[in-house]
Amino acid sequence: MDTSKFIITTRPEIKFKPVETECIGVLNIPLTDIRLSDFDKKIADEIAEEKPNVIVLTSSVGASEFFKHYYKYTENPYFIAIGEKTAEVIGKYTGNIEVPTSKDSYGVLEILSEHSHGNIALFRSNESNNIIRDSLSRRGIKYHEYYIYKVLKLENTGLKANFLSEKCIGIFITSSMEAKAFKDHVGISTGNKKFYSIGKTTTETLESMGYRVCATGKSDFESMIKYIDKINCQ
Repeated sequence: MDTSKFIITTRPEIKFKPVETECIGVLNIPLTDIRLSDFDKKIADEIAEEKPNVIVLTSSVGASEFFKHYYKYTENPYFIAIGEKTAEVIGKYTGNIEVPTSKDSYGVLEILSEHSHGNIALFRSNESNNIIRDSLSRRGIKYHEYYIYKVLKLENTGLKANFLSEKCIGIFITSSMEAKAFKDHVGISTGNKKFYSIGKTTTETLESMGYRVCATGKSDFESMIKYIDKINCQ
């Protein structure tokens, strides 16, 4: 494998898994850190009282934390998973899962439109985007939102020096929060480096800040890495 060229990924350390490539190296430089939370009795008591029948999980980490701490307080709810990795976690416990065709917040909202009269609960991080909550609020749809883990921005990552290296061909950013952190670390002047995005929402965030995204994935980290590797095999 020729690793003289490399792509930077910005996956949190807890979520990063190496992907086998043929033509480029992969250097993961986390821009955020995931901090898992302890069991929260207040959340558990509210779940038991509210009895949500539609539960939205927007990350595999959030799904793992939900089933670790709170699943036992529910009564056979229906689950909406933002993508296949999240669905894999849910599938270990129940088969009541639906994954949207568009594996992002907009896809989740399409499914939720069919459950507008349900009792909806969102289990997410403190830095989740506002797309789902804002849409539900505008439409007057009842929902509850619970923050069951934290995502924090990292400082002194060494990103800028590696990104500006001649061997770096570009960067693959995997969340909107990472996109904002990238701008803080590197700025807007990025030369001819290529930008890749995990999904539509992250692409919108990058483009709103002035970056040009050359390819957007479908919320699948491994598949996107393999795609980037393939198109850079020259």
